[in-house]
Amino acid sequence: MTDIPDRDLMTMIVAADDEAFQEDVDPKGREIVVIRKVMAKLGNQGFVLAGDGTPPIVEKISVMHRSLYRPTDVAMGGIHGGIFMFRDVFARIHIPLVFGTVSFDPFKHTDLSPMQLKWLGSRPGDMRAFLDQFTDIMDFAGGIGNLADYKTPPQGALEVFWLAGFQLQAAAATLSAAFDFRGAVQSALIGTELALKGGLAAIGMDEKAWKRHGHDFTAAADSYATAMPGFDIDRARAVLKRMPAYVENRYSPTQPKRVETGHIVMGAQYVAGEVMRQVTGYTIRSAYSEAVERVYP
Repeated sequence: MTDIPDRDLMTMIVAADDEAFQEDVDPKGREIVVIRKVMAKLGNQGFVLAGDGTPPIVEKISVMHRSLYRPTDVAMGGIHGGIFMFRDVFARIHIPLVFGTVSFDPFKHTDLSPMQLKWLGSRPGDMRAFLDQFTDIMDFAGGIGNLADYKTPPQGALEVFWLAGFQLQAAAATLSAAFDFRGAVQSALIGTELALKGGLAAIGMDEKAWKRHGHDFTAAADSYATAMPGFDIDRARAVLKRMPAYVENRYSPTQPKRVETGHIVMGAQYVAGEVMRQVTGYTIRSAYSEAVERVYP
């Protein structure tokens, strides 16, 4: 099996990958499927896939198959993500899939460069803002991802929260990668609305009732605060007041500028995190705040 020419082996790998694609196997899960298919065509059904005893041909198939994709195509990905605006630079924050007990270092879950992190650490106000945003994004992810001590929202509310998450992720992706950052505004506004309505669903309000709020974010927030006294309605109102009206913004040729757009998206992330904290009864801040304060007083 090890004598097969690379060209022939690659042909078999591509054919196996095409089969996996037709079988609706996600790119992240195709490697093992492709290895098994190719090894079967080579006449070997029983073999070690990883670790000690892995045949060189299996390792070769793995390396050649990975060459067909970018690292981002086959990465495990994460539960949720968001954005942090450092001065006027947009940095991603990602919440990975978590299995078992792990320790979380907020500064390892962003794409800020080492020099930017050092710069951030020299600016106490920006450091606190980063940790606030990480907390908001992580707390929302904890609710939709059923992590650790976060209680899972009721099923109906969870479905609405996932919809909010899609919009918040879209806003973050637009800021970090799109040609025109202004496209993030509408996604942020829809994400805010859905997060608030997910909270209303979580307290038992039926769909017809929470839909009556329409695009009135403040009314939805006030309604939520009535049932959830821990919800910081004063801060939420202040954040919502800075957001443009959804319908007016959708049709307006004049859009917020770069820094204002960053604040709108981070405000949406705050609202989503604050709503979710009341539902799950937990915040990640309790797990790292003391340690961070010792390092960055």
